[in-house]
Amino acid sequence: MAVNTLKIAVISDLHCHPLEKDFNKNNTLLFSDGLRLPTTEHPVENLLEIIEKEKIKVDLVLSPGDFTHQSNRQGLFSGWSYVNEIARALKADDVIATIGNHDIDSRHTYSNYSFEIPKKVSQSFPLHKDKLKSFWDTGFTFIDESEYLILVVNSTHFHTHYNKDNPVENPAVKGKMDLSQIEQIDKYLSENSVDTKIKIVLVHHHPIQHSRLKLGEEDVIENGDSFMNVLGKHRFDLVVHGHKHDPWLRYIPSENGFAMPVLSSGSFSATNQTLWINKFNYFHVIEIVKTDNHPANGTIETYTFKKLIGWAKGRDDGFYPYSGFGYKESLTSIVEELKKLVTENTVMVKWEVIIAQIPQIKFLTPDKLDELEELLSKENILTTGKIGIKPKHFYYEGA
Repeated sequence: MAVNTLKIAVISDLHCHPLEKDFNKNNTLLFSDGLRLPTTEHPVENLLEIIEKEKIKVDLVLSPGDFTHQSNRQGLFSGWSYVNEIARALKADDVIATIGNHDIDSRHTYSNYSFEIPKKVSQSFPLHKDKLKSFWDTGFTFIDESEYLILVVNSTHFHTHYNKDNPVENPAVKGKMDLSQIEQIDKYLSENSVDTKIKIVLVHHHPIQHSRLKLGEEDVIENGDSFMNVLGKHRFDLVVHGHKHDPWLRYIPSENGFAMPVLSSGSFSATNQTLWINKFNYFHVIEIVKTDNHPANGTIETYTFKKLIGWAKGRDDGFYPYSGFGYKESLTSIVEELKKLVTENTVMVKWEVIIAQIPQIKFLTPDKLDELEELLSKENILTTGKIGIKPKHFYYEGA
């Protein structure tokens, strides 16, 4: 029995730029020239303390882009440097990234070529040099290792100019994948894919619609449905994207019926979403386990950053600190097991006991955790807090 395990950290949408004297012009909490003390005002410095204190280690750091804001050159250098600094603290073997719409100069503010600045960053940005040619030339590349395969997509590949007079068809707003790209991806996977590998997609724009909270519909990846169907055909284990600043984990079915977990990462340090949709800043640590050729299970620990408070994972601030993916069956069996376990005890049952005997709870998405709570309440089974925050106890209230 082949078992693959991969632990990754996700850092998305930093929007790093120099500090503006006019506070209203700042779009981030992470400045290229910002002071690091007090640490509760600096997302990177504070996270480094958390990493050291909790001894967090990962295999890879993934970043879905928007290192800078509005193609600011210093912000791009600093944002990339910050991600690599975090990766070193995490003892990561590699940083795998793509670029976002803010990382390129599609409005030609600084040059006449959208990709001039990111292409000249060097420093293996956003990937190792041996992968850059295919990434820039074709708009995607594969990181294909013995235990995992990561498809890295540049969804800004077609952001060659800015059309302010036609925002609907604006190539500097929406993501895009050409059908020929999707065909090439399908061909590579058909010839090289190994079912036992953990398979992940990393992309900036969302390949499926993400318009909740009035976030708009015009920026989804063009041909995203076709792309997702190819991913479903080859049974990818996780899709990670940025851009929306709204953390959201959900299953998206492909035309063959295979449902893939799609993680909208939220933003590591941008501030506009706090005003627009009351979301904060997020850092995810994901552990993925895959046995043979079965779909993977994953657990996600999410830290939330608030200015003057710092990073923490004991709160429900827009995304549960503990969630996961992989369990797609009905919740009925979990409810029955919990009911039996709780009603047989005359005292409250600790979380550690519950999770040891019913581990599939760890692999529930946030919406399924909410659904589980509703089903349990109908059975008079209550908790001392949200399941997504690891309540201390479960207990039976009686009929």
